[in-house]
Amino acid sequence: MSELSQLKGTINSIAQSAKQTGGSLGQFKSKFSQHVNSVQSAIGGSAQRKDKEVIGALQDAQKKVEAAAQALDKAAKIAASYGQSL
Repeated sequence: MSELSQLKGTINSIAQSAKQTGGSLGQFKSKFSQHVNSVQSAIGGSAQRKDKEVIGALQDAQKKVEAAAQALDKAAKIAASYGQSL
């Protein structure tokens, strides 16, 4: 197998894995968001520092999960396009 064929196979494998992982992360994001909203509803009006800290940490994680899902989707699309161009 030529190096170019190996590269194409590796790139296509990365694209597929990124797409699958991004999809799984998207499902997790949806459930996680529901849980974050539940926690916010339960303790959102509290003025206690620990409550605000928990909500802040959950919201930060929620944003980072979204960013990771978007990054994986972008990587999958770019890798797939690159693999097709080889």
